[in-house]
Amino acid sequence: MPSLYPEKLVTIITTDVLEAWLAKIVRKRGASGYTVVRARGAGSSGEQSSMLDVDTNIKFHVILPEERLAGMLEGLECMMKKGHHLTVFVSEVSVLHPEKYERPLE
Repeated sequence: MPSLYPEKLVTIITTDVLEAWLAKIVRKRGASGYTVVRARGAGSSGEQSSMLDVDTNIKFHVILPEERLAGMLEGLECMMKKGHHLTVFVSEVSVLHPEKYERPLE
């Protein structure tokens, strides 16, 4: 079996209006990249159908080494303190090629 290496997966669920802000945080905090997908569901902010541009949510995924996690979370917490609605969770993941996540986005 190939070797697996531990990394952190940060997932943020929020409105798509904040995508550019999240991308800026990712670059500033040294992540190697991110993936964005549309999301729909219901929760404390009501139902988000994702059928109209005005109520479209996204899931923003970032895999990064543990030593960069605190900086990433600080940036997200700062957005939340400014009143932005974010759902943030961190998961343990294993990857095949850790070097892919070492070099920051340019």
